[in-house]
Amino acid sequence: MGGAARIPGKGWYALAGVIALGAVIAVGGVAVWVYLNFEASTPFLAPGRQTIELKHPGAYFVWNDYQALFEGRRYDALRDFPAGARISVTERATGKAVPLESAGNVSSDTGSTKSVAVSQFNAERPGSYDVAVEGRFPPRVFSVGRNAILTFIAAGFGAFALIFLGFGAALAIAGWTFLRREEARRSVAPPAALGVAGAASADDKSLKNFATIVYALQVAGFFVGITFIAGVVINYLKRQEAEGTWLESHFRWQIRTFWLGLLWSVIGVALVFVLVGIPVLVLTTAWMLYRVIKGWIALEDGRPLPA
Repeated sequence: MGGAARIPGKGWYALAGVIALGAVIAVGGVAVWVYLNFEASTPFLAPGRQTIELKHPGAYFVWNDYQALFEGRRYDALRDFPAGARISVTERATGKAVPLESAGNVSSDTGSTKSVAVSQFNAERPGSYDVAVEGRFPPRVFSVGRNAILTFIAAGFGAFALIFLGFGAALAIAGWTFLRREEARRSVAPPAALGVAGAASADDKSLKNFATIVYALQVAGFFVGITFIAGVVINYLKRQEAEGTWLESHFRWQIRTFWLGLLWSVIGVALVFVLVGIPVLVLTTAWMLYRVIKGWIALEDGRPLPA
């Protein structure tokens, strides 16, 4: 009776579904957040002054749109900020000048418009702001707006994390529930009259099937990603049963593939912005694929893997 009480009910499947649905809803929330916080840049011709309506408080850039289309005319200028040009920003409600700061090396390329941020300022409140770019230089386009690329990158990483964690947790719960219920069914109706050698052979076959499933989930993980989590959940649930058998090396191999691959993937993503991350991610993918293929072939040949 005590063992039966520990058998997970079908409600755990429902919980997994709720978690997956919650992840989808959360990703939708991220999309809504991006939509509500997105502000298109407001272009204007300089030398000149433009009143800008800012919807949200926060940091804004003054962009030098050195290649841009404005009011039906194409403007092509040097990327460098015009010599002797001056920028000023004034909040209309208070008449106070807004402090300007360096924008660093921020640039944007949308295809039709190429821009480089020449200054940035902080709008303490939404409202009207007068932006002036003065000096003696041929007419060119400037604009005021946020760096939308950073917003989209942040939203993309957030959405990926929500999907990865949400669906990963859902698959882990569903996989754990399935395995525990299967074990309970086998314990209630064990195979008929197997000798010791026969039982060991049956156990090896069952563990080999689980190892095969994990390799298949790891292969799918290169396309879906979250199936890697389902695979490592199976590894941990069945690892103790594999102890002392030749299949123990495969479970250990699969677990190390997952954790080391995850570690180097995180490092690669963190280094993407300095370009080193891309080759790190490529090499990590190649290394993981090599381990999956080598392990699967050894499994089919009935061979253990090195420690």
